[in-house]
Amino acid sequence: MADWGPDGAARWQEGPLTVGARLLQVASDDTADTLPLVDDDLVVIGHFRIDNRQAVGRSLGLSPSDVEALPDARLFARAWRRWQQGTVDHLAGDWVCAVWDRRRQSLWLGRDAAGSTGCYYWHDAARLVFSTSLRAVLAHSAVPRELNTYRIAQQLAFWWDPGQSEQTPYLGVRRLPGGHTLGCDSGSVEKYRWWFPESLTELEWRRDSDFHDAFRELYTSVVTEQLTRTCAPVGVMLSSGLDSGSVAALAAPILATRGRQLRAFTSVPHFAPDAAAGARYGDEGKLAREVADFIGNIEFNAVASEQTTMLGSIEAVLNATAEPIGGPSNAHWIMEILRRARACSVGLMLTGRGGNATVSWTGTGNLMPTLQRGDWRGLIAAFRRSELGPWPTLKRQVLRPALTAAQECLDRLPLSHRGELQTDSVLNPRLAADIDFFARTTKGRREFFAANRHGAYGPAAGHFRLGRREASTQGEIWMALGAAHQLEIRDPTVDRRLIEFCWRVPDRIFWAGGRQRGLIRVGMSGSLPTSVMQSTRRGLQGADVGHRILAERDLVVAALGRLEAHPLAREYLDLPKMRSVLQALDRGVNPTTTQLANGILLRGLSVGLFLTRF
Repeated sequence: MADWGPDGAARWQEGPLTVGARLLQVASDDTADTLPLVDDDLVVIGHFRIDNRQAVGRSLGLSPSDVEALPDARLFARAWRRWQQGTVDHLAGDWVCAVWDRRRQSLWLGRDAAGSTGCYYWHDAARLVFSTSLRAVLAHSAVPRELNTYRIAQQLAFWWDPGQSEQTPYLGVRRLPGGHTLGCDSGSVEKYRWWFPESLTELEWRRDSDFHDAFRELYTSVVTEQLTRTCAPVGVMLSSGLDSGSVAALAAPILATRGRQLRAFTSVPHFAPDAAAGARYGDEGKLAREVADFIGNIEFNAVASEQTTMLGSIEAVLNATAEPIGGPSNAHWIMEILRRARACSVGLMLTGRGGNATVSWTGTGNLMPTLQRGDWRGLIAAFRRSELGPWPTLKRQVLRPALTAAQECLDRLPLSHRGELQTDSVLNPRLAADIDFFARTTKGRREFFAANRHGAYGPAAGHFRLGRREASTQGEIWMALGAAHQLEIRDPTVDRRLIEFCWRVPDRIFWAGGRQRGLIRVGMSGSLPTSVMQSTRRGLQGADVGHRILAERDLVVAALGRLEAHPLAREYLDLPKMRSVLQALDRGVNPTTTQLANGILLRGLSVGLFLTRF
């Protein structure tokens, strides 16, 4: 775990427990936050950033000055002594930790709701191995390095079984989902869920402006807290969209009051962005620069990744994470931005990666329930609020949801996706047949959603996409990528309080005037250029990937040769299909061939290069 902290390391061992930690100094009190923390009968270790420190301190009866004197780990230890496992309900921020009770000889692992953290673990009847780093878990001599065939097949087919979301590509090694804890006591290991956002009731404020005002106030507070104790230079991954743009719009003025500047890094194409078409545009540089100029106090950096290769970036991601990522077509610009940021001493990188599911959630706009209830007054009011006119409103908010519901019913049929999956998959058809992959995955999805119809994945999931966040692996991936560049990555848009607020916002607020993303468009009005606020088009990062692949064609061909010579790669991959996609690119780069290159060729190369490590 040397990458994870250049500013110090320590180990502690007693009885059945051995733990270690490395320090990366980002906050001003990090030097005092010595870990592992041994406090009488407690041992605490982990990654802590408690954003609501003063609120926690008040609940503990501490004065503001006492709270300021406590590093996050010690504040957590104080809270644990008061609330034990209930401590999780009082915390906001990114944290993942382990607590060892020396008197009871019990271990507790916990992870925040949905932040930029992660925790991997493996256990058998004799031992439990855990870490924020998958590489560290795999380095333990007791942990077998065996392939999890079903999980790898899911990645190659790009088709997930939500009930298997905790699995990794390594058999027996699991990830602890956000909002969960793990208890180890008397030889048993049990997982518990502590966070239930779907149980929150909808807010019933009279004026729509109340939602927008509360949203703006909370969002500002979250970004302010994430920057409060930061001593390192701050960067932001800036696109031309609403999510990262809103983060920058809040962060830059805060830093200006401290005499500091925000450094923005925007991915721009090096070649022609020929993958973009229709409502997508492939060069976000112009609009992103417009955003930076509009906000002010931002140093703008366009990153074309001229010297970065696709294959080299995929290998670098594998080195950092020890597993293939879901979007290898983004690896080159992500790694180049992080490298450039670290080269100019950025220690904290802000993103807005989770905003699509929170602050800029589209909403469903579904008026079918209103119609089914016979609520004609509510239906007429919705049509009156719409700025689009009667026919577009009927089409978007009544007919389209009805068709979507019908499609969802078809999706539950066992064979409904077989043709689609086999077309889009880079999974070797023989292996798919051997493990009955397509039927097994479709059955798993049906059973999972049926079992959760009235829980986290039932009606609430139809209202809000974060109901599926448990399946996300973004937090641990970003944490590992940040560690590989010795910087911390934070995403204000997945702050627990923001998520919970967005859960409670009525759908009509997300459909302001009949237009999607209404909460952020109105709530952040005046903070971003009109060209961004009112845009109905979206940027497409990596829109020049087709040309990038051709520019390193010899390397790609050599890599395909390596895969064809490797037994595991031949077993798992549809290598002829990968070859055919490369040949299609040779004939011409366009949105279709680039999409195939992203979904089949690069995904196959990412998983294939992973397999060659076995």
